[in-house]
Amino acid sequence: MTEEGTKPYPVLHPFTYMPEPSAFDSGSPYIRLCRAQGSWAYDEQNRAYLYATTGATSVGLGHPRVLEAIAKQYAALSFASTCAQSHPLAVPLAERLIRLCGGHYAKAFYSADGSGAVESAMRLARQYWIAAGQPKRTKFVSLEGGYHGTTFGSGSVTHLGIREMFGPGLAECYNAATPNLYRPPVEGKPEWIVSFCLDHLEETIFEAGPDEVAAVLLEPVQGVNGIVPLPREYVAGVRELTRKYGILLVMDEIGTGLGRAGHWTVSQHFGIQPDLLTVSKGLTGGYFPLTATLLSAEMDRLLFGRGGFFLHGVTLSGHPVGCAAAMAVLDILEEEGLVERSRQEGDAMLSELKSRLGDHPFVGDIRGMGMMLAIEFVDCKDSKQPVDDAFSLRLSKLLREAGVLGSFLSGVLTLYPPLTLGQDEARQLTNAVIYAVSKLS
Repeated sequence: MTEEGTKPYPVLHPFTYMPEPSAFDSGSPYIRLCRAQGSWAYDEQNRAYLYATTGATSVGLGHPRVLEAIAKQYAALSFASTCAQSHPLAVPLAERLIRLCGGHYAKAFYSADGSGAVESAMRLARQYWIAAGQPKRTKFVSLEGGYHGTTFGSGSVTHLGIREMFGPGLAECYNAATPNLYRPPVEGKPEWIVSFCLDHLEETIFEAGPDEVAAVLLEPVQGVNGIVPLPREYVAGVRELTRKYGILLVMDEIGTGLGRAGHWTVSQHFGIQPDLLTVSKGLTGGYFPLTATLLSAEMDRLLFGRGGFFLHGVTLSGHPVGCAAAMAVLDILEEEGLVERSRQEGDAMLSELKSRLGDHPFVGDIRGMGMMLAIEFVDCKDSKQPVDDAFSLRLSKLLREAGVLGSFLSGVLTLYPPLTLGQDEARQLTNAVIYAVSKLS
């Protein structure tokens, strides 16, 4: 009990404001979902919500093919370690990921979450440079607004004000300017912004020491920062800079990979071959915690071409049930053409939102890629002054009343509908968002 005699609320929610205990006296302030099917989730009062949050639900909720695959695997082999062991799905899934993600990779390392996948990439990068006889290459460069995870390493290359909550992280992690075309670090045409940011990245590399940087990390679309797509020209320029200075490139496609952004990977769409690639949310569609870090054939040759260890991992690495879920999800994505559908439906919804909300006085920017959509709200279009928390709460309430669960952070509404979203459901989603925004004053 607290000093006031109120029983503490027992759950600490991730990335969630925790009010004082008395706020729970009249019930939980958080929506409680009890069941789901397809694109829809239902609360305790059986109210339906189109589930467009988190980006994990690639093939929808409660998909019978995934549930059947999971149940069969639990019955056959409920657990197996991949530490000096294997099981029948570990290799086929790795081979499939290598094929779908570009073909120039040689190995996939399994983790349990996106943070773990990025942490693994960072460790592989450092181990690579030690093996290459360049042990001084220990530093990392990432972008302002980039989100790469919450573990000690991945959190240290995340630049969203999170590190300040916990004190110093991994030393010598540098950040460079982001070509956010709506809120650019310098005013001018898009090509000027891209050029400025590439110059700033090169300056940052020199600040860190070109022969001391292990890797540059990029999200091709910054998700947590409000779905900010990086211009293709910028990503291509980063790849040129990393090659120029012999630095590894890590493409963090935890949020974008495996169809979410309308392509198997944005890296492929941009014609980029990174040294390391991370995929997560779309891999199992939220049905099981499983992620993968893919490393290039060149890295594999140096690290493991004559045998070697990777002294890193987790108990659930390559869990057979997770692999079964992933294989089922990938079957659905391929057989139903959901990657192409994600691109087409996403483009149509984005066009509709821009057409009907572009002139709204509180709408500053509407952007997205595939089934990643964002609306950034402002108090004034000219000044781009962000809206306050009261506005955010009001819009969130209106969206729920309209039957939509999205994410709202720092004045940006982000929508991640399932890739299985039907055309009628897409219209419902856009109409509900347009209705909610129209009620704002």
